[in-house]
Amino acid sequence: MKPFGKRKYRRHLVIVLLITMGIVLLDPARLLKEKEGPKVIAFVIDSASSMMKKERSLLDLLENLTHGQVVCNLLRRYGEPDELRFQNVDDAQSAVDSRKYLDALAGVNSYLRDKPSNRVVVNISLGSYSPKPEETRLIEAMLKQGAIVVAAAGNDGVKDSTYPAALEGVLSVGVSKNGVRAAYSNYGKIDFFAEGTYQTYQAVSLPSDTGMEKQSRVVKLNGTSFAAPRVSGLIVKLLQLKPSLEKQQILGILQNTSGSVLGFQQGSINRLNALAAISDRYAVLRRARQIFFIVLETMSLIVLVFVGLMMIIPLPEFAFRVLFPFRWTAIKIQKIDRLMANEIKSSRDIRYLINCLFPGYGELFEKAGAALRDIGEPAVKHLIRAYPYKASNEFGDFKTCVHDLIEEIGGREAEEFLQAEREIQNELER
Repeated sequence: MKPFGKRKYRRHLVIVLLITMGIVLLDPARLLKEKEGPKVIAFVIDSASSMMKKERSLLDLLENLTHGQVVCNLLRRYGEPDELRFQNVDDAQSAVDSRKYLDALAGVNSYLRDKPSNRVVVNISLGSYSPKPEETRLIEAMLKQGAIVVAAAGNDGVKDSTYPAALEGVLSVGVSKNGVRAAYSNYGKIDFFAEGTYQTYQAVSLPSDTGMEKQSRVVKLNGTSFAAPRVSGLIVKLLQLKPSLEKQQILGILQNTSGSVLGFQQGSINRLNALAAISDRYAVLRRARQIFFIVLETMSLIVLVFVGLMMIIPLPEFAFRVLFPFRWTAIKIQKIDRLMANEIKSSRDIRYLINCLFPGYGELFEKAGAALRDIGEPAVKHLIRAYPYKASNEFGDFKTCVHDLIEEIGGREAEEFLQAEREIQNELER
């Protein structure tokens, strides 16, 4: 018997899978954004130079990526500050300009003096191994005024952190994945670990000799520069939920909710656990989300198995035929009699008759075959469509039965089909 509703169930399966993916990917925390209290401002002191200098020609047409742009994107994704201020510290040669960098630090201090009620988080994803006295003085001034400074530890895989990450009071961030420090991540004076990857897909359509041609690239970046904004963003979110949090309280929350990293006392941040630690809503959300995911995965598996089977065999009818074969045959024959009593036979009626061609069920097979012969040429096109469906099964040689019926009924379509089959057979025999 030919399976029923294949396309219908495939559409349903696709819809279920898309809905499932959408729910899993949805970040419910976005719906719980706090609006009360002081503003939370994030400063990103970074480079505005391209990271794609070595790529030329075609790739110049794709969107350019700068180090600072990626850092800002990650910080917004994790924290959504009320305001994000980017400070470019490049010189004409795209290197860090010491004067611009120090001016940027001074600008943050000026903001802190002017807006003492706002909470400020500063992300610095750059550094060197040589501390500068003025840099140290300006950052210490920031910390005294209540700013939280987060910096990248460096990407040389050494037991040192770059400055300003190595300064006292600055949160130094390394990279870990699956509970293991990344080999390139520095690991001296680490306060927290976080994921350090960033990946994006870019595409552009360009004219070619054959029309419009799509050109694309996948950009994948790694580094402590991209771990630091994740920590900064999470701190921003904590401050939005509870602006009264002091720095030590924030550190305690991050430490108590972080995942372990092999060989280190410091852990890797866990965003949802950290948010749940200060918000009942997030705590309920975390538990509800855990339960929901378990139920969702279970239901998805059930749906996949059920719909998959429904795409292969019609389960209800299959079970009825196996358990009550004689009753099943009688019902089929009764329906054939009702169909043949109608003056007009629809395409659906003809397909039903073809689905009753079970060579192993003699009476039903003869009844369906006789009905198709009575319908004549209108049934041929449907038989031709059914012909390659299955060569044989437990009921007998379905393919041969359909071929013989087409030959018996005859007509123009039947002759064309039979001629094509003969040609194919001759080709195979050569």
